[in-house]
Amino acid sequence: MQSDKSEKTLIRGLGLFEAATLIIGGMVGTTIFLITSDVATIVGSPGLVMLTWVVAGLLQGAAALCFAELSASMPHTGGTYVFLKRAYNSELLSFCFAWMMCFAYSSAAIAVVAILAGIFLMPVLQGFGLIEGDYARHTAILLIVFLATLNARGVKQGGIAQNVFTIVKVSLMLVVIVTPLVLIDVQPANFLRSEISNAGFLSASQNVGTALILCLFAYSGAFFVTHVAEEISEPQRNIPKAIMSAFLIVFVLYLLINVTYLTTMPFDDVKASTHIASDVMARALGPYGAILTSFIVFCSAVGVVNAQLLNYPRIPFALAKDGLFFRRVASVSKTRRTPSNAIMLIGTWASLMVLAGSYSEILGFVAFVIHFFICLAVLAVIILRIREPELVRPYKVWGYPWTPVLFLIVSAGYLVNLIVTKPGSVLIGVAIVLAGLPFYWHWRRQ
Repeated sequence: MQSDKSEKTLIRGLGLFEAATLIIGGMVGTTIFLITSDVATIVGSPGLVMLTWVVAGLLQGAAALCFAELSASMPHTGGTYVFLKRAYNSELLSFCFAWMMCFAYSSAAIAVVAILAGIFLMPVLQGFGLIEGDYARHTAILLIVFLATLNARGVKQGGIAQNVFTIVKVSLMLVVIVTPLVLIDVQPANFLRSEISNAGFLSASQNVGTALILCLFAYSGAFFVTHVAEEISEPQRNIPKAIMSAFLIVFVLYLLINVTYLTTMPFDDVKASTHIASDVMARALGPYGAILTSFIVFCSAVGVVNAQLLNYPRIPFALAKDGLFFRRVASVSKTRRTPSNAIMLIGTWASLMVLAGSYSEILGFVAFVIHFFICLAVLAVIILRIREPELVRPYKVWGYPWTPVLFLIVSAGYLVNLIVTKPGSVLIGVAIVLAGLPFYWHWRRQ
């Protein structure tokens, strides 16, 4: 649990709306504009594509509800770091999570999304003759520096920026959903195509299970708001509301945009597309449709980077407040009341990853461990229900215990699949976590 000092130094500058836009902005990134083609190739029919997105949404929704209960019960800076320490009575376990987030997952994720923002901005600028050449990496670094500085100046400024980015993102996403439906002949009969009878039910189920990996990643991010719990007004009430409302909005948007893809393009074209949103908009608006889509994806990516820089730095900040990290990272700006050193640390590390070009490999390495820690957090709901029945729970998970149990069962299959198919990456990810142990022992002695 965080100290009273942290509660006095951080200000509650985020309301329900900011909490919700933080989640939406963190969840809706670039994948929804790209991966439906991969899902279609794996599952083989439009109906199964929709089924995969629905199942993935329900599973991640189950995890989101669990995080809502945990955060309403323990509204402290650091989110998952706090939940793990409380549920497992293990400072070491929570340290390993925070170490991995600080030096691997969070910085690499910021670098990936910032690079994608730069990549999708290039066709827009080139299309209007504003630049020549590729400056995606330069754009990524400038974006990280700008947003890190903005968030370091104040949580309210970061929240306002997140509101703007999310409103723009959702509005432009609705343009992608509605425009093709209006300008292209819609073919609802596409959904009647099915290959289950040919492939067999068992094979179709296995294909859906494989495609779930892609869709589950697209739905991740509901836990973002838990990391800034001490900076949200009335967190016991607003955090559960924000998680549930934001996740429902994203769930509906994802299903609608997939309906657009599948009813305005022949299914074979859906499978063959490498940039499905751009291809659909090009059919509706011609060459400028693809440019518009690139701009939409760029705006979406910017919103994600801001959400990441608003929440990820709170994890090393909480770690440092417990004396298990560099002391300066625990400092709070006296005038701006933000963990500015933690924000600049994560922003600097992410910028270095952009320059080094190693971000994508790192994300692949820590895919296993990040999901493993998320599973531990979901399991914490059950552990705390049993061990601490008296803990005040302003919100309780709907469908308990089946909601967390279902998520854990499916996640176990996902983790086993990673161990079998990518054992080398799993071992490297575990090694990244273990590399923090000497530092833990050093800071623990101090």
